[in-house]
Amino acid sequence: MKVYVKTPARLHFGLIDLTGDLGRMFGGLGVAINQPNVIVSAQKSSSLTVTGKETELATIIANRFFNAYSIKPNVHIHVEKTIPAHTGLGSGTQLTLAIATALAKLTNINVSTANLALAMGRVQRTGVGTAIFQNGGFIVDGGKKLDQNAGIPPVIYQKPFPKEWSFIIAQPNVQKGLSNSAEKTAFNNLPPMQPTDAANICRLTLLKLLPALEEKDLENFGQALTAIQITIGNYFASVQGGTYSNTAVANILDFFKHLGIHGYGQSSWGPTIYGVVEQKEAKPLLKKIQTHLTKGVGGEAFVTKANNKGAIIKKMVP
Repeated sequence: MKVYVKTPARLHFGLIDLTGDLGRMFGGLGVAINQPNVIVSAQKSSSLTVTGKETELATIIANRFFNAYSIKPNVHIHVEKTIPAHTGLGSGTQLTLAIATALAKLTNINVSTANLALAMGRVQRTGVGTAIFQNGGFIVDGGKKLDQNAGIPPVIYQKPFPKEWSFIIAQPNVQKGLSNSAEKTAFNNLPPMQPTDAANICRLTLLKLLPALEEKDLENFGQALTAIQITIGNYFASVQGGTYSNTAVANILDFFKHLGIHGYGQSSWGPTIYGVVEQKEAKPLLKKIQTHLTKGVGGEAFVTKANNKGAIIKKMVP
C-alpha cells in the first residue's frame, strides 16, 4: 500500500494580538491557496529511505514521527514537490503534516491532525497552517493560551473563500524572510503590542473583513485586509526594517495600489506578496505585475485561487 498526500500552500495575513494581557497571544488570519504544493508518498520498506526533494529535512521530520510514536522506521518516503522554503507560504507546516499524515495512515495510527501537529512540534504561534491542511478556506484562529499546556489555538472562523476571487502572487528576487532562530530572536526583541493596535485589528476583522467576505464584497474586504497588513507590518518594522520585509517589496505593493487592487500585502515574513482581485481581472493585472517585476528586481508572478478543501490524502493499493 502507498499513501499519497498533496497539500495546499497558505497565505498568512497577519497576527491579531501580541499584547498578551487577555491571557492569549497571537491569533492568526490566513487562507489556503491551490499552488504551490507539497506532494509526498510513503510505502513500507525494509528500512527508512527518502528520495526526491528536501531529503535531509524530510528525514528529520520522519524520524521525529517515528520517535514520537515509537515505531520502527521501515518506510520509503518520496517527496515529489515542495513549497519554496522561507518565502511566506507555509512550507514547514505543510511538509511536516504531509509526511506525518502519510506515515500515520501507513502505520495505522489513529490521530487527529491537530494532535499530529502538536506531536511534530508545529503550532508554535498560530493554528492557521494546520487548519488549512485539514479543510482549506479562510481561517481565523483565536490565539494560544499563555500556559505550558496551551495545545492548539481554536479555529473560530473557517469558511470557503469566494470562487469569484483570485490571488495574484508575486515572488520578487530579494532576500528570503526570517525563519528558525532569526524568527525566534525577532519575536523576543519585539515590544508588547499596543492594545489600541490589537483592538483596531480585531475591529477591522470582525466588523469589516469577515462581513465583506460573507457578502462577497471585494472592495471592503480588500480595504480591511490592507489596513490590517499595514498595522501589523508597522508593529514588526523594528525587526524587519520597515512595514514590509524589503524596500523592493514595498515598491511592488505600491504598484499593486496604483493598479487599483484593494487588498494586498506581504504573507508572513515575505518576500511573497499577494493581491486579491476579481477572477476576470486577474490575467490582465498579472501581465502588468510580471512586467513590473522584470523591469525591477526580477522574480515571478502567477495567479491562483483559494483552496477550499485542504490536503488530498489517498491510500493506493498496487
